[in-house]
Amino acid sequence: MASPSQTSKESPAPLKRGDYHPPTSTDLRSPCPIVNAFANHGLIPRDGRNVHPADLDTAMQDLGLSLPLRKTLLWGTFFERQDQLPATFKDYLTNPFAYLHWHFGIRPRGQQQQQHTPYIHLDQLSRHGALEHDVSMTRRDSAQQAAGADNHSPQPDLIAQLLNSSTDGSYLTTADFAALRRKRLEQQRRDNPALCFPWILHFVAAGQIAAVQRVFGQGERVPVGYAEAIFREERLPVEEGWRKKGGWGLGVLGVVVQQVRVRWGIGKAMG
Repeated sequence: MASPSQTSKESPAPLKRGDYHPPTSTDLRSPCPIVNAFANHGLIPRDGRNVHPADLDTAMQDLGLSLPLRKTLLWGTFFERQDQLPATFKDYLTNPFAYLHWHFGIRPRGQQQQQHTPYIHLDQLSRHGALEHDVSMTRRDSAQQAAGADNHSPQPDLIAQLLNSSTDGSYLTTADFAALRRKRLEQQRRDNPALCFPWILHFVAAGQIAAVQRVFGQGERVPVGYAEAIFREERLPVEEGWRKKGGWGLGVLGVVVQQVRVRWGIGKAMG
């Protein structure tokens, strides 16, 4: 009889929190590469299901975000969806956040555990026009699903376009990101007759660029190697040398200031 070492193969070591592993075919993912990276590293549930505020809060802390910025992002992410706007002014007085719940809410009404703890599944972040928006740098628009694309899967050609938008081939600067956003707007105006990109979603999109710059940038410059890990593999670029910034972490003001710079760089092309 053969010995156990001869008849069995060594089992792979279980993944630890922080270990990177790409998603399986049954895992849920979002339109956001950073959130997907959280799941790929096991900082939130790897299958993308039943993600609680505490999960995301800890993951964002690992990314180097300050407490006020984390709470701001959590507040918006876990809005309960409201399908209709209030009918009367009195209704608005009763619920002053009704518009935000209608516009940005992604969590279906009543989606919470018995302890009244809300949760989301990552694919719910694909709700069009909430946090997800047209003119993504790495995804197609929602209206292009009929053409075989979708608004949450990374598109290799768009990722290559992003990485190649670096002027010097080594770093992505504010000017590079702004030029790419202008180019993507031109592409989607041509390719998507149903394009919807109002000022409030442009504001959200500029903030997303600003956050990437401030979290992963050296100054305002993001190394192309970091960007390739983030956008192509949806992996935190630890192997490439990235470490979260020390101190109190990235704050709301830091993102807003950079967001203004990005918006100014894009200029009048959004008109």
